[in-house]
Amino acid sequence: CGWEEQQQRWATRHQTNHVVNTATSVFNNINGMLGHFNGILRYSNGKYALSVEAAAATDEFASITVDGESYVIQDITEDDIVGSISVSDPGAKGTYNSVSVSLVDPQNKFENRSITMLNSDYLKEDKRIPKRGDVRGPGITNFFNARMNAKQYLDQARKALKINFTMGPKGVLLHSGDLIRITYP
Repeated sequence: CGWEEQQQRWATRHQTNHVVNTATSVFNNINGMLGHFNGILRYSNGKYALSVEAAAATDEFASITVDGESYVIQDITEDDIVGSISVSDPGAKGTYNSVSVSLVDPQNKFENRSITMLNSDYLKEDKRIPKRGDVRGPGITNFFNARMNAKQYLDQARKALKINFTMGPKGVLLHSGDLIRITYP
């Protein structure tokens, strides 16, 4: 794999080993490759752009200056929201404390291999009741990448809060996949 050592810290975060199906469109083939590491191909101003989900740094939010006044695009406040705002939390439904992912492992003669990621803190929160989930990773053929995806899926399953709102004109500057910060009383 080109790694200096076989340890987690040397693992390349995103790798793929997909079969390209020529009977499928290029767009669907690319989205299949991007899907296993939370990448999306977004279309804006006549161009496609790649976006990969990542944690936002506090200084990452871009600013734009209009008529001498600076605005942080991804920082949404009460003034930007038109009308009401709704927040829904499905609660414990759909949350897991362990996740299994299966991968085709080249070190195992390309046979299936299953990896389970358990978070003991989540298990304690769930009163020691096992809640298992399964993840598909068709393009993953590396143990370390499968572990990272399982952990990411497990963490995301615990954060299922959804928010809906209508935004003013500033919203047209956002792209799908952008991280936003909402401040609302």
